[in-house]
Amino acid sequence: MKSYNEELSQCFDEIADLMSLSGENSFKIRAYREAARRLKQDLEPITKKQLNRQSLMAMPRIGPALADKIIQYIKTGKVDYLERLRKQIPKPVRDLLKIPHLGPRRVRDLYINLGIRSKSDLKKCAENGQIAELPGFGNKLVTTILSALEKGQEKKKRHNRSDVEPIVKKFTMLLKKIKGVKKVEVAGSYRRQALTVGDLDLLVVGKRSAAVNAEKQITKTFPGLTILAGGETKIAFVIFPQNLQVDIRFVPEESYGAALLYFTGSKDYNVMMRKVAIEKGYLLNEYGLFQNGEYVAGRTEKEVYEKLSLPIKSPKARK
Repeated sequence: MKSYNEELSQCFDEIADLMSLSGENSFKIRAYREAARRLKQDLEPITKKQLNRQSLMAMPRIGPALADKIIQYIKTGKVDYLERLRKQIPKPVRDLLKIPHLGPRRVRDLYINLGIRSKSDLKKCAENGQIAELPGFGNKLVTTILSALEKGQEKKKRHNRSDVEPIVKKFTMLLKKIKGVKKVEVAGSYRRQALTVGDLDLLVVGKRSAAVNAEKQITKTFPGLTILAGGETKIAFVIFPQNLQVDIRFVPEESYGAALLYFTGSKDYNVMMRKVAIEKGYLLNEYGLFQNGEYVAGRTEKEVYEKLSLPIKSPKARK
């Protein structure tokens, strides 16, 4: 049965964006943003079976107003409140939200201070120096905006897990064939078996020369990609036309488990793990578990959990 999580998440994120543009109450905006995040990452699939107000309200951060909107969307394919917000804000202004580094607050500042209502207005004001003079902008951001406009780049989106699986397999096979590579593992929301994936995070254990060879092989295999960063420890790039960012991190063998733990867990889960470590006299990060500055564990996830006297949780449970 079809899951509506991704569609509802996009819907609530758009509501939060348009409420921000309209100058709405920050607490209401945060409620929609948090609901969108949980729908993407944490909640079980919402299907037509959940068309019950009480069962929806039993889910974390889903109150009566959000539950009603979920039911309305599943029944009709739209949310009246979102439709009203869209009518209040011209589409060319809403389209500015798709440009990298332009969130609702910045778009609102541009609209109020410079009257920017479209991409052409944005380009003109960026080129004549008006945007750089605004507080919170500056020349570096203006250069980034102009580059995005020139290349037609848009913000990263989340991808259905099924669409990403072939890419994961291709990268895993490619990396494992490179001389000097010992281990390859996918981390992030993909490893947590989330319904949708933002970026792809791959961890690799291997010799330093392997990173250079990997970058060459990736460039050769994916001629249309855009390299964001390259070096001995990390390769970051975007694959087009999917607009999917892939981060490949090369870690030493003694840090492999700690890095896998760190890059798999959600933000909340990682905060919890670090707090537990501190309470027991340790410091935990992606490089390992340390006590008084000395390395204690980190080669495997199991090793870290055991040192902290915690039960091992499956990746799916690290929300």
